[in-house]
Amino acid sequence: MQIRVSIAVLAVIFALHCALATRTMVAPASTMCAFSGDCTRGDWTRLQKSAADIHPIIIAVKLRNGAEASCDALLMEISTPGSPKAGLRYTHEQVGQLLSNFDNTRTVEQWLRAHDLAYETASNGDFIRVSAPVARLERLLGAQFHDFSSRTLGLTVRRTASISIPENVAAAIDFIGNTIRFPDLKGRFTMMTPAGTHAERQQSDTVSPQTIWKFYGVTNTTVDSTITQSLFESLDQSFSPSDLTTFQKEFGLKQTACKTNPDNCGEANLDVQYMMAVAQGAATTYWSIPTSAQDIFLDWIVALAGTPNPPSVHSISYGSIATENPQNDMTRFNTEACKLGLKGVSIMVSSGDDGVANFEARGNATACGFNPSFPATCPYVTAVGATMGPEAGQPEVACTSNNGGLITTGGGFSIFFKRPAYQDAAVKQYLANAPNLPPTSMFNANGRGYPDVAVLGHNYQVVIGGNTYSVSGTSASSPVFAAFITLINGQRATMGKGPVGFINPTLYHLYDQKSPVFNDVTVGENNCCAGNTPDEITCCPYGFNATAGWDPLTGLGSVKFPQLLQALSTMI
Repeated sequence: MQIRVSIAVLAVIFALHCALATRTMVAPASTMCAFSGDCTRGDWTRLQKSAADIHPIIIAVKLRNGAEASCDALLMEISTPGSPKAGLRYTHEQVGQLLSNFDNTRTVEQWLRAHDLAYETASNGDFIRVSAPVARLERLLGAQFHDFSSRTLGLTVRRTASISIPENVAAAIDFIGNTIRFPDLKGRFTMMTPAGTHAERQQSDTVSPQTIWKFYGVTNTTVDSTITQSLFESLDQSFSPSDLTTFQKEFGLKQTACKTNPDNCGEANLDVQYMMAVAQGAATTYWSIPTSAQDIFLDWIVALAGTPNPPSVHSISYGSIATENPQNDMTRFNTEACKLGLKGVSIMVSSGDDGVANFEARGNATACGFNPSFPATCPYVTAVGATMGPEAGQPEVACTSNNGGLITTGGGFSIFFKRPAYQDAAVKQYLANAPNLPPTSMFNANGRGYPDVAVLGHNYQVVIGGNTYSVSGTSASSPVFAAFITLINGQRATMGKGPVGFINPTLYHLYDQKSPVFNDVTVGENNCCAGNTPDEITCCPYGFNATAGWDPLTGLGSVKFPQLLQALSTMI
């Protein structure tokens, strides 16, 4: 299961600084290609030569030419209301036959066999894992591995300054993980305060499962155990099973355990407690990715790519600054998310807790600017922002730190992914009518706009270490909205239908048709970052304003669950 813990949410994550550099020929007649990384960004210090023990690498095999466009066309066909193929799902094997490049897979496998290395190939041939002694990998890659440490991150990792591989192999892959790129993760900022005694909490302005059910109109909160959902965790976060039990008892919830995959659980309690509270009875999986991974999102998507029947709903409460990610990596993540959509998988991602500026601007006004988050800006995920107000009996508004919200819902426009057709009308309407729009030279008005929807994200009651705290963040909003989709999948199952899958085209179709599904959120501005007190809050000169319709604070708004249930149960 997925329990996430005390953090107010998305705070974080990695900013991958060491990218797979440009490919260059070593010499005109050479059959080798060289790639190099850069450890100068950050505080990485080279230590001793790596010990001669086992080191894992991950090879991402290039997909078929045109795979990105093909996947997009297939996904829109099956996800758009009114399409003759709406609701169709592809099997794991069918996705592989359509998009994988098995010739490239064989090229890489032959190279590895020539070096007498054991390997494990994902079932569709898209990723290959190799675990071998350092000395043998150095011969394979023309590399010299050293240990590097970062005082800021508290990490020690094994990397090499460069690798050199045959040209035909280089042409068959996208990247080789855990070699030249360094993680640059950001610890999540914890926005939490003690919540007092149980009696005091009952009288305070906090969010409980009952608050969510009442405000959004959720009446049936239980699904069959065949309905699946999952949480992504990293940064050494894990959840406490005993805290989960305490939480379930305190709020009168069904006692359900959580399955972990692949690491041990510890204390990532926020995500798990609320995803399991809203969609009780669902089989919940907790995916934990090691902090030392070169790219925690790609490591996660690699794991899912090799899973023929992954959980149907996923929630990610993490994010990085998009400009600090190699475009090649973001493109591959995006395509893998599209492939999951073909199989009927829904992915929700927190939009961030620091408005338009993102987490590096917390307490640092020099970092102000428009810094969109990844993977929230991926066109094939549903980005979820945060609101506040109903927990205090007030109207729902965008969650903002300068209005007492502790965090500011993230949002804006991708600088890399273009605006998808499904949101074209809604975003164009915003750009044409938005009040106090920042200068268009400061953001990419043609980029994918985010978030898509929003959910309460302020003052969640979470049990941590046996005590109850109030926690705020979009890391609360994403698992709750994901649980809404799990409930809808449960309803669809009773109708003989499969999981709802990629929902964005339907959400925007409902908006374009003026459906009463959404609670329009029209108050708020996201120019400030997260902070506990006014002295801690960095407010930047520019941000976006909430307004009628879609906006880059709360997307289309929050949802009226009964209407959303009806629409997603019948339209696709």
